Amino acid sequence: MSFTKQTQTNHNIVEIPMGALGFTTQEKTLLQTFVGSCIAICLYDPSTKIAAMAHIMLPKNNTSDPDPKPEAKFADVAIKIMLDKMQVNGAKLNRLKAKMAGGANIFQNEGKPNVFNIGARNADAIKSLLEEKKIPIVAQDIGSTSGRWITFDMSSLEMKIKDRAKGVTVI
Repeated sequence: MSFTKQTQTNHNIVEIPMGALGFTTQEKTLLQTFVGSCIAICLYDPSTKIAAMAHIMLPKNNTSDPDPKPEAKFADVAIKIMLDKMQVNGAKLNRLKAKMAGGANIFQNEGKPNVFNIGARNADAIKSLLEEKKIPIVAQDIGSTSGRWITFDMSSLEMKIKDRAKGVTVI
């Protein structure tokens, strides 16, 4: 479940909690989340201005539940839900583009890499799923060791990333 509020510039802000996804068909919308080792994946159709963002926590649904909660916890489930919802609302698969950020290795131990490295595993899973669907990743900011605020602006199709270590990046 995502939450919507409005800015002073009359943009709606859709706040996406961990494991959730947000969706919009409105141009004056910002999709926003905060990620560490999780990944914020945004799929959008530039022609119809339809977009969805998911806060993905894990690469694959290995549970026996085909409909796990929260709905965007797993990359494989989240991407399917995003694509279904976008296409039902008029987006075309062959026009979709992707931007993603996150996947930090925030659980390092005294400078040693984390053996689980969930951030890299999340990124690899998403890349593989998008490659299968022939959806290009046009920009990404993956890795690092700190969390990031991610905002996707539907009017400009830009993703703004605020990182304590790197400052603000726009992709």
